[in-house]
Amino acid sequence: MSTQTFSSVAVHVVGQYNEAGKTLVSAYRTGAHRLLGGAASRLSARFAAAQKVTGFLANRLDIDTSRVVALMDRVAAASTNGIESVAGRAAQIESPVATSMFKTLNAINLPIANVSAQIADKIVEGAKQIEVRVSGVDLPKAVRTVKAKVRAAAKPVRRAVRKAA
Repeated sequence: MSTQTFSSVAVHVVGQYNEAGKTLVSAYRTGAHRLLGGAASRLSARFAAAQKVTGFLANRLDIDTSRVVALMDRVAAASTNGIESVAGRAAQIESPVATSMFKTLNAINLPIANVSAQIADKIVEGAKQIEVRVSGVDLPKAVRTVKAKVRAAAKPVRRAVRKAA
């Protein structure tokens, strides 16, 4: 976005929320599949029909979540088209007063729109973290450092235990 306008930021926000929504739906799908897989493995030894039921539920889950994603894409596309249409109509107005008014409104609202875009970016990052967590992939954990003061505090306890023994 080299030349940011209110409409370009709005389109970006719509796209980010669409991506976050699809990411959360994917996380939901993954978690539900894991749940169904665990239930199927526990129940398949007891009930022969458990495999069929979990297979049916997994199939329904895939169909329904793909419909949700398709609906989200349609809403995002309609919103984006609406924003671009209004921006195009506004650009066609050749009145100096209207042009001045649009520039002023853009200057006033652009900082707020940029904050909204940053919030949308953070929401996408959070949704991706949720998806990774639900998928069960282990993330590298931060290495904890033990400070010297903690070690020094443990020494008197060790000495007391040795004397008691």
